[in-house]
Amino acid sequence: MKHPLPYFLNKKIRCLSMRIIKLFLPEAKKEHDGIPKDQIKKILLVRANFRIGNVILATPSIIIFRENFPHATLDFAGYPVSGLLYKHLPVNQHYSITRSFPGVLWAYFFLLYKIRSVKYDLAVDVSCSQSTISSCIVGFSGARFRVGARGKWDRWFNIAIQRPAETNKYKALSLFLRNMGMDTHQTLPQLILSPEEKETGRRKLTTLIGGNQVRIIGVFVGGRRLKGKKWPEGNFVKLIIALRAQEIPVVVFFGPDEKRRMGFFEQSLGKDIPLVFEPSLRAFASLVSHCTLFITCDSGPMHMACALGVRTLALFLKRNFNRWGPPSTIAQILYCSEGIEIEDVMKAAVSELCNASSA
Repeated sequence: MKHPLPYFLNKKIRCLSMRIIKLFLPEAKKEHDGIPKDQIKKILLVRANFRIGNVILATPSIIIFRENFPHATLDFAGYPVSGLLYKHLPVNQHYSITRSFPGVLWAYFFLLYKIRSVKYDLAVDVSCSQSTISSCIVGFSGARFRVGARGKWDRWFNIAIQRPAETNKYKALSLFLRNMGMDTHQTLPQLILSPEEKETGRRKLTTLIGGNQVRIIGVFVGGRRLKGKKWPEGNFVKLIIALRAQEIPVVVFFGPDEKRRMGFFEQSLGKDIPLVFEPSLRAFASLVSHCTLFITCDSGPMHMACALGVRTLALFLKRNFNRWGPPSTIAQILYCSEGIEIEDVMKAAVSELCNASSA
């Protein structure tokens, strides 16, 4: 699959910019005395990633920094999607980073100008040096202490922190911040909805299923096909039909990449099973928040459901669940090297609903 020209140009421009910056930005002199917490009044956290899952997985950094610095100004720099998802989290200001062409040509210069004018005491790359853009923004931030994990881009930090041995995305960030000297605990990602958002989602879901129901299963039929994360559509159809045969209300969710396949699902499932395409991320989340169980492949909505506290059945088609899989306290992971069977998903779903009813 070929990417459109603007995407190609955007990627090439960013790569070229990083090479130029590497040539002209000298390696920072490393500090060895740690971070004097009593001197930190202005903090900038950076996670430049447009993937919903990665944005949600960065939320523990906001919670932990707010706990450690309750009176400091806490700002965040990320793509616009993080501004949407971090609403109601304790962030004072959000800087949006564009990735679209041609805005990318001048956006970073304007962004860095604004950031440097604030004169931050501390800037932290909370991607653990997985993002070149994040490391660059921290390096150019002008902050007194510029912190990130040791790795390919640590030349731009004056404090390089040991990268934790833990690779699971739900655990590694808290451990990294502990290595920084933060007081931490195992903090799960959070997505906070207002009472009004939750009520709007409840009303819409009630309308979709035709009345109040004690238990509802949400099924997200998407996944990144190019990454081998997408369960076959035919399997989803058979699973949904089997759940409805057990008289379990099901709502089928679609993202922008799956919207064009709604006709196939409507034809395969009939008009009695509601299909939902909701382009607003927060409205989408408000609907998911009222599901008793959410079934999904490894995807952004998987992390969203977990961050909302919705019990999740996560279908992993590749053996990368040790890295991306949610903990068992909030999700059940299904994986089989020979492929996930419909019967296994059905059995797990019914078991989860029984556990929810008895809780």
